[in-house]
Amino acid sequence: MKLLALVLLVTTMLGAGLQVDVKRFGVLLRNYGLLIRALLVNFVLVPGFAVLVVRTLHAGEFVSIGIVLMALAPGVPFLVNSAGRKQGGSMTFALAISFCFTAISVVTIPLTAALVLPGGSSFAIDGPAFFMKLGLFQLLPLVAGALIATRLAPATSEKLAKGLGLVFLVAAVALLVTILPKLVQYVSSLVGFGHLWIIALVALFSGASGWLFGGPDIAYRRTLSIATLMRNVGICASIGAGETFANTLVLPTIATYFVVSFVISIPARILYARTKETPA
Repeated sequence: MKLLALVLLVTTMLGAGLQVDVKRFGVLLRNYGLLIRALLVNFVLVPGFAVLVVRTLHAGEFVSIGIVLMALAPGVPFLVNSAGRKQGGSMTFALAISFCFTAISVVTIPLTAALVLPGGSSFAIDGPAFFMKLGLFQLLPLVAGALIATRLAPATSEKLAKGLGLVFLVAAVALLVTILPKLVQYVSSLVGFGHLWIIALVALFSGASGWLFGGPDIAYRRTLSIATLMRNVGICASIGAGETFANTLVLPTIATYFVVSFVISIPARILYARTKETPA
């Protein structure tokens, strides 16, 4: 299962690197207003709203921890597939926030979790080890893909990216088949207590906030809405599976949050794909 997850991550970032436009990437990094808004909505507004909702609606302690953890962790690495050109979004923007948000989350989660998690929960993240994984499986394939693209004809880069996309699809189906029974078990454990509605409320707020803070450019709005809706389940699952939260509802809540947010994203991504005008 870990091998399949690594295949998904590496093929995604390598394929994305093959599509990087270096000039556009540099221009985007100078768009300070857009980047500041993206940081504000993902690291302040969404976590703040999640804390408010779980406290107001009196969610269970460990369910609240799972929801707030997901709200604290933006930067899903597969954003380039779910909010890029195919959905009429900005591939460059998706690449930038996918990597930057993940890196920032490693620092912000330990600093903010002790302040906002219910019950004064605490945990530890192996920072050096995580940064090593981030570099090996996200940054390195991304940079390698960008370097390879500069040496290949655009048509060749596109064919190579499509081949990687096929590998990604096969690995994704295999991983889904592998984890489906456990995933169903996790989601079922939260049904009947109103927790699904709380998760859906936070997810809908996240997607709507991303859209509103995306600015006047429709491509950036589309990308930021999906980026804000989809949280980094990898970071959160590594925390929820630790000894601190063993045999609690934290990990099932994290898995359920991922499923609910993914389901909510489907109609948005279909709408974006059908109404796109030109690739961004």
